[in-house]
Amino acid sequence: MFSIEGMSEIYEDGDCLVIGAAATHEAIAESELVKRYAPILAEASLSVGSLQIRNHATIGGNIANASPAADTLAALTVLGASVVILRNGTEETLPLADVFAGPYRTNLGDRDLIVRVTFPKLAADVRHNFTKIGRRKALSISRMTIATLLATDSEGVVTKFDMTIGATFPKPVAFPDISAMLVGKKPGKEDIRAVAKALSDKIPEIAGIRASTRYKQPVCRKLSERILEELIGVE
Repeated sequence: MFSIEGMSEIYEDGDCLVIGAAATHEAIAESELVKRYAPILAEASLSVGSLQIRNHATIGGNIANASPAADTLAALTVLGASVVILRNGTEETLPLADVFAGPYRTNLGDRDLIVRVTFPKLAADVRHNFTKIGRRKALSISRMTIATLLATDSEGVVTKFDMTIGATFPKPVAFPDISAMLVGKKPGKEDIRAVAKALSDKIPEIAGIRASTRYKQPVCRKLSERILEELIGVE
């Protein structure tokens, strides 16, 4: 149930982790629960602005602002996050992507309130990578983020794989077709190259041909290859 006090809390709810909408990015980055069950979100939250900004900015605000460059959105997307909204006195749960109508626009009404964010806990064997590209090293607005989750069994066969790009599309996008390219396989370099190409091809497909496409597409491809090689252990 909704409570003002609960809007800053971070807690477990069975197999899910719950983060109150008023939890700050610094609180999320430092939370032992987040570090244990969603370390990719802890890293994404730590990349937001300066310490002063992180101590004031909240995850609910990051979502409500609907900026395509919001640092946490790619991480929340691969985590399969849902957003709980208080609407006309009743709580409704929406998939993260359904909150967004486009850049800086949401599907929320004037009286709707983001209450909390929830997503399944990651298993201990899931490896992750969060990469942020900006124009400078500090206080940088994202030009691109790449969020990746990957797990393999004892034989090196991929059992879980999710990868997406942030600060690139009008709103957060998950790619189950990209995930399917590795799950069930023991991937080699050719598989990795195919995934990196498929992911980079999403940029003009979804965002269209823009001035930044010439830069973002090859950068996405090269970084995705490097990230997957490190997570999978391919040399």
